[in-house]
This record gives sequence, C-alpha cells and structure tokens, in this order.
Amino acid sequence: MRGGIKIDGDTRISNLLKKFNNNFPFLKIEISRRGEDYSRDHRDFKLFELATVKKPQEFWIYEDMKVIDVEEIFKNSLGLQISIYRKMGKSLVETTFTSQWTLSHQNEKGQEIFSAI
Repeated sequence: MRGGIKIDGDTRISNLLKKFNNNFPFLKIEISRRGEDYSRDHRDFKLFELATVKKPQEFWIYEDMKVIDVEEIFKNSLGLQISIYRKMGKSLVETTFTSQWTLSHQNEKGQEIFSAI
C-alpha cells in the first residue's frame, strides 16, 4: 500500500470502498451515520457531505494502522462510524475482538482462511 488511502473533501464513498478493497481484498469497510448504512445506498455521496463534525478533517488510512485507530479517526475527523469486517469464506466476521490488529494483519488472516478453505 504505497502511500495509503487519502480521505479528503473529494472522496466519495464509492472511491473509498474501491480503494479499500483494492488494498485489502480480504476485508470490507462499511460507513454509517446514526445507524444508517451509507455504504450501500449512498455510494455517490462525498464523505465530507455526510460528516457530522463542524469542520471535517482530511486524513490517511495506512496498512499498519490498527482497526480501532481507523475507527477512531473516522469518528474524530468526520463524525462517522465505520465497521471493518474480515472475509471468512463467503461470510464476513466483525473485527471487534481483533481490533488491536493492523489492517495488513487482518487482511493476511483473511487470506490464510481463504486459502485453507
């Protein structure tokens, strides 16, 4: 992941989902606001348009960031909630219990499980 994924005023949900999937093919990210899943129904919206904080801040997502830190930066910079899931075969598993793992480690574990099936 050469430089990370930049989140700024031009980042659309669809762009984030695509970049995240390209960098972490065995993970999935979902964005929500006040309980509504924006990953499915509002893919063309810009993240800054959905922000609930007064002054949204741009930031980067890097492969060596822990899941819990990525969740925190979305909350603090945009006021948005995210969930990161790891693929297990055809299912998705929340990374709540492994939120101290980095994105790259989560992705590697997903790949190991995929390869074992």
